Amino acid sequence: MKKNLLATSALIAAGALASQGALAEAKPIDLKVGGYYEQWVGMIFQDSDAAGNHPSNADELDVQEDGEIHFKGSMTADNGLTFGVNVQLEASTSGDQIDENYLFVRGSFGEIVLGAENGPAYAMHYGTDIDKGIGLEEGDGGVYWFRSTSSGSDGQGGTHWQLHTSRNVIIDNDSQKIRWISPRFEGFQIGLSYAPEGRDDKDDRVPNELDNVGTYEQIAAGAVNFDQTFDDVRVRISAGGQYVGDHNTKVNGSEDSVWAVSTGIRIGVGGFEGTLAYGHTNGAGPAKAEQVDVVTAGISYTDGPLGVSLTGAYGWTQNDEPGSPASPATETSPAIAAVEAGRDAEQFTLQLGVQYKVGPGVSINGAAIYARSSDLIAEDVDFTGFGVVGGVKLSF
Repeated sequence: MKKNLLATSALIAAGALASQGALAEAKPIDLKVGGYYEQWVGMIFQDSDAAGNHPSNADELDVQEDGEIHFKGSMTADNGLTFGVNVQLEASTSGDQIDENYLFVRGSFGEIVLGAENGPAYAMHYGTDIDKGIGLEEGDGGVYWFRSTSSGSDGQGGTHWQLHTSRNVIIDNDSQKIRWISPRFEGFQIGLSYAPEGRDDKDDRVPNELDNVGTYEQIAAGAVNFDQTFDDVRVRISAGGQYVGDHNTKVNGSEDSVWAVSTGIRIGVGGFEGTLAYGHTNGAGPAKAEQVDVVTAGISYTDGPLGVSLTGAYGWTQNDEPGSPASPATETSPAIAAVEAGRDAEQFTLQLGVQYKVGPGVSINGAAIYARSSDLIAEDVDFTGFGVVGGVKLSF
């Protein structure tokens, strides 16, 4: 018995020494640099019913850029689990200087993400992101070119209604969350996520505190998609949704809940690819838009280094909430500002894109873009814009 105990102890000690040796030989995660960078030049012609020196009334040559530097690294442990990190730095000064940033663990169970990353309803959605020019679903037309459209961020009419994308982005985008995406089985994959707050958790606030206004909380999301090839036809289908548990006094109009759903289908055969997608957001639209709906569609063709695409988006809002006039201050009550009545707005965007791949990670792209909106900038104000842009896109 004593000999057996001694032998067992020796085996345990040898195993411990071997494990320590393996750990000593293991190296920490090495970060690799990647990302993308784009420069664009374009001529834009804009006209609207807005009076005066409004940004939607302009004809000009413009230069725009977009880029991110990605720091990524991972290692696989002896137990088979892969641990990694991804931090994405904006290439120019931005209000969101660090974009997505998260830690992930991968294994036979799929992938778990902890950090600021898109939820499954966004990441697993098959939208109309097959552009060969600029990004339609990404809102490049509004952010970089046509001011005061649904993506406007210049503080002069931009409403962030996101009438260009079928993805669920109004409620939650890159907030801190826990996300799980399963392995793919027979073409199917599922994903779930939960975010305590609808923004990056870096403001020293405790979730659900009484005065933590200005953001949604308790955001649950789920999605399922399908990706399978039948002979020479590749079929991809997705469906996802989000639900907000705590509206935090942000609910517009008479809506009792805030939620969003999206679905998309993409079919590819040979060099052709076609897509149709739809997204609906309920009770979360800004500027008193109780409902936001967007339909996107497109077709593309790729032959070797050359590619062309035609993509479009039509979005509209619905709201029946009445406004109220301003009232002056009295001896017993302060002045009350006027409240804008809810209004219905719509926007149509169409883009013809072309791409030529010069080499690995380098392409020359061009696009002709048309945009039209009604009541989006303001009540009874229509906007029309046309632009021709070209650029160089680098990925590394």
